[in-house]
Amino acid sequence: MKVARSFGRVSGEMNGMASDPVLDEAVDVEELDSSPARAPLLPDPGFLWQVFRRNMLLFFGCLVAVLLAAGIYLSLATPLYSARASLLIEPSTDPVRTTGPNENGLIPNADEIDTEIRLIGSPLVSEIAAQLYSERFASPDGDDFSPDEIASLARRINGTVRVVRSGSTKVIDLSATGPDPQFAAASANLLGEAYLQSQVNDKTQRSSSTQRFINERLQELEQNAISTQTALDNYRASRGLVSANGGTSAEQEVSNLNQQLASARAELAEKQGRLSAAREQLARGGGGADVGAALGSGTVASLRQQEARVSAELAVLSEKYGELHPQRRQTQSELEEIQNRIQQEINRVISSLQADVQTAQSRVNSLSSSRQQALGTLTSNSRSQAGLNELQQKADAAKSIYQSFLARSQENAALRDSALPDASFASRAAVPTFPVSPNFPLTMALAVVGGLGLGFLSILLAEYLRRGIQTKRDIERRLRLRYAGAIPTLRSTIKGRMPLEAPQDYVINHPHSLFAESFRSIRTFLTLSPGKRSRAIAITSALPREGKTTTAVCLSRSTAIEGLKTVLVDADLRRRGSSELLEYQSDHDVYDYLFERAPLSDCVFRDERSGLDVLGSSDFPQSPENPLTADRIERMLNELRETYDVVVIDTAPILGVAEGRLIASAADRVLLITQWKKTSVRAVEAVVDMLLESGAKITGLALSQVNIRKYASTGDGDVYAYAKKFRGYYSN
Repeated sequence: MKVARSFGRVSGEMNGMASDPVLDEAVDVEELDSSPARAPLLPDPGFLWQVFRRNMLLFFGCLVAVLLAAGIYLSLATPLYSARASLLIEPSTDPVRTTGPNENGLIPNADEIDTEIRLIGSPLVSEIAAQLYSERFASPDGDDFSPDEIASLARRINGTVRVVRSGSTKVIDLSATGPDPQFAAASANLLGEAYLQSQVNDKTQRSSSTQRFINERLQELEQNAISTQTALDNYRASRGLVSANGGTSAEQEVSNLNQQLASARAELAEKQGRLSAAREQLARGGGGADVGAALGSGTVASLRQQEARVSAELAVLSEKYGELHPQRRQTQSELEEIQNRIQQEINRVISSLQADVQTAQSRVNSLSSSRQQALGTLTSNSRSQAGLNELQQKADAAKSIYQSFLARSQENAALRDSALPDASFASRAAVPTFPVSPNFPLTMALAVVGGLGLGFLSILLAEYLRRGIQTKRDIERRLRLRYAGAIPTLRSTIKGRMPLEAPQDYVINHPHSLFAESFRSIRTFLTLSPGKRSRAIAITSALPREGKTTTAVCLSRSTAIEGLKTVLVDADLRRRGSSELLEYQSDHDVYDYLFERAPLSDCVFRDERSGLDVLGSSDFPQSPENPLTADRIERMLNELRETYDVVVIDTAPILGVAEGRLIASAADRVLLITQWKKTSVRAVEAVVDMLLESGAKITGLALSQVNIRKYASTGDGDVYAYAKKFRGYYSN
């Protein structure tokens, strides 16, 4: 892999040996990471803080932008006030108890409540609410509301109030939102009142229609009930079917005769039994003395007493006198007379029993005859009963219908004047004192949250879209190169003032400044890097305007001012950057030296301020012949190594000019210069591949034009992460 080859070459230099191309080709990433460190579960907080700090301006810019947008919205938005009234949908209990179709008490279901919601939001209810508003409030011009104004007011109320169901309850919320708090509260309340009034009006209208229909039918039903009852009464009278107890005369007569006949038969049986008993007693020879009827007779009892008394006297006289004694014979005659009278009385009693039996038999016969006649009449009346039943049913039906309509008429008349709506106010809307929109605390809270979220998102997006090399971590982990250091911008090292000197002059005038120290740090890195002694150092870059020339000039001057014999070779013949910065002036230049038209000493220009020798060009190339060939470069570098301690070569950008690779392959060290945050990783990777393929010895990569005022601008592992702590060490 190409990155593996790069890291292999750098590793060779770090181990103190010359880089071997064959060895470089054999190095692989898997071999380098044979014992990789275990990745932490959470990211390094220091790294996160570093990422945040270097994107702090972007973060706070997004936060301020969101807060500013929220402030503009709050200042321009029209405040809206919200008022809410609630209606409870519940069938009312009528003050008059009714039956039939008007029965109440049913629990409304979800569909019915949804229907009521549509009715509340209907234009008809809004018109009623507008009419109520016009009656209670004055118009803006002080006059009465015109029909057009009322219609416009109805549309406004309809658009202001939002009707929704409160969860799954029977409560309907009327939420009015608008810029006028008084109108919002009035709209919610009046729309609820209009809905209740519409229900009352609807019930009253239905009751009136029902009452008219019932009244029209009542007269007809009354005449029908009267006529059917009259026909029933006439039929019953003509057939003799009327009785005091509601039954027919024949039925009552038969019933009475049956009762009398049963009683007469029982009496006849009783009397016949007495007569039979008396006759049986007479047949036994008792003379009827023990007949029950006779025994119960008072006369017989009296005679029995006399008989007993006379018998007693006769017994006494019989003992005293003989049969012919006059007193005995008189007493005997008296006893016989009393016994004759008793027999006569018994005969009379038996004769009375016979007469009673005959009388009872006659009564039974008479009742039987009357019963037969009544049964004949009842049989005749039964034939008329069918017609009577039919007339009775018609009369009952007509009477029932009439009574039902009469009751409904009375109930409807009572309900018409006492109609109640099937809803009631659960709560009325109060005039709001604070607007609901815009909600200042909520808006600002959301703005802060949104700003923070946008800020962090912008940081993530910026880091994701970042293609430039920015930190030491990028160089070592992404490019697998050694980090040579960072070159700050001159302005970022000077606190509170603009630089008045060019960078190449500043390193001479302020040798103890932070800016000059950055070049000494790079020179130290190049000097102490593993490998053979570095004399020829090629300074190159991937693209133009990355600070390569400024770095080469400042590095050369800072090296020469410390007493090392140094030469700067301006090998970027097409741009002549180093020659122009140091104001190169000589009768012979690098062209004459390369084409061997003049010796080295005649082509070198001395920088008097630093003692730096410059091998540059006086003009742009005019000849199509390329002076920078491999042989000429090798000869030039060999001579320069013998003459100078340090040779700094300012080359052309590698991606655009091929001569740069030739010089880099011939140099002892190659230092890549990359503009901080600008040059993409892919461009540097392409340069690394080109240099490795040409056999160049890449010592490291340095970042140029770094703004060290930003916290940890090149990473938390670089000196500029702690720049503030070393302020006392520099004289800027």
